[in-house]
Amino acid sequence: MIVNGYEIVVEIDGVKSLINLDDLYPSIKDWHSAAEFAMKMAREANPDAVCIDFLGGGEYELEGYEDIPYSLESPFRVY
Repeated sequence: MIVNGYEIVVEIDGVKSLINLDDLYPSIKDWHSAAEFAMKMAREANPDAVCIDFLGGGEYELEGYEDIPYSLESPFRVY
């Protein structure tokens, strides 16, 4: 099974932050959806932030999943 990882860089009120995600999250299907998800996570974690900017990111193939034939999606929840 191939699992893609994503490193999304955001700036929250002038402070850079790296958010690591992968496509095992139910709502992440590609690089674009990973970036959107990261921006939503940044807003949720920093509700009082004045400015959250997307700076960039990267996509790569995660190692360690080669011998796993499949993965079941987990339910999406935000508390």
